[in-house]
Amino acid sequence: MKYISKTKLLAVVLVAFTIQACNKEEQVVAPTIANEALTTVSVIVTNTLAPFDKDTATWEQLLDANGYPLPVDVSKVDLTLKANATYTAELVLLDKSQSPVFNVSNEIKERANYHLFFYQSLPSMSAFVIPYTSGDVLPDPIPTNASTTATVSSNALNLTVSITDHDSNPQVYPLGLQSSFVTGANSTGWLRLMLRHQPNSKNGTYTPGSTDLDVGFNVTIQ
Repeated sequence: MKYISKTKLLAVVLVAFTIQACNKEEQVVAPTIANEALTTVSVIVTNTLAPFDKDTATWEQLLDANGYPLPVDVSKVDLTLKANATYTAELVLLDKSQSPVFNVSNEIKERANYHLFFYQSLPSMSAFVIPYTSGDVLPDPIPTNASTTATVSSNALNLTVSITDHDSNPQVYPLGLQSSFVTGANSTGWLRLMLRHQPNSKNGTYTPGSTDLDVGFNVTIQ
């Protein structure tokens, strides 16, 4: 192990003091808050009128031994809902790269003031909640085709999602770990789920910040 001599240590202290003195008039910069690490996202839905009617869909992308992402596991992303029903929905987010597995949902709840989930039913007859821009790569298992990248006049997925939990900002913005799923007539499509990371800039819209999470689910309403 190497040690710093007293002479060198004094020099380091003097340099640090000089730098601090030179910068004393600079503004204090808010600390950077890192994006969340996520590997697994589950959507758990429960029919409000029939609690036995439950379903869970899970999107997962684990890491290999070197920390590189493995192919997305879409074997459990199917979500089946009854037509003309209302469901309570809850998100469970995990980081399985840690041991023991880390529950990221709890951390996001603690950091609610700078996180916001967005839910996009596809195909959609309404304006997009998650803006689509040319070149946007849709998450698996959502296919990249015209019906998912533009509003449609028919054959839409009849699913409306309303966020029911909120943060503690003075303006009380939505969060999105909990929501209400309201279904219409029989239909099929996809649900895109995105988590935006918005430290010191959250204003209830999609625009500020960066993306922590972008995943997709197959949805069948029957």
